[in-house]
This record gives sequence, structure tokens and C-alpha cells, in this order.
Amino acid sequence: MGLRQPARLSTGTGYGLPSEGVTDGGAPSALLPLLLLFVVLAAATVWFVAVPAFAKPVAAQQTCEVVVLKSGTTKCVKDPTHGKRTQRVLASRGKH
Repeated sequence: MGLRQPARLSTGTGYGLPSEGVTDGGAPSALLPLLLLFVVLAAATVWFVAVPAFAKPVAAQQTCEVVVLKSGTTKCVKDPTHGKRTQRVLASRGKH
């Protein structure tokens, strides 16, 4: 049979194991951008979700009601209940 020599083990560190010369003096370089991304996303969440949810709604006042006439043009009616009152008056007179 053949003479087989055992494989020699390297004296270096294995995959994923820290080498003996490395100290834990600072954070890994990939951690800082990840932390910055997390802070930016948290700030964006507060700005676009929480702030509008707690903001008071702006009270918009209706200035007029737009009515489409038979000719196809539009007209802005200042008092939209005027037509309803006129119909009730005509109905009570029997002219409707």
C-alpha cells in the first residue's frame, strides 16, 4: 500500500475566528453606516408618520359650490342652499 502522510494543519486562525493580533479597540467599520441608516429611517418615520398623525387638521372653508349649467359651462354658487329653498317655496305654492 501507499505511504500517505497526514495533512499538516496551518498555524493560522480558522475561518471566522479572530486572529491573535487583533484588539477590540473600536467598532467594526460596517457598523457605523448601519447605525446611521437606522437613525435616518427612525427620523423619517417620525417625520412622515407620527407628525402628520398628531397635527391638527386645517379647517378649509368652502367658498362656493360649482354647478354645471345646461350649456356645459360651470358657475360658482355662493349660497348652495339657495336652490333648495327656492324649490321648497315653489312646491309649497304648487308651481313645481
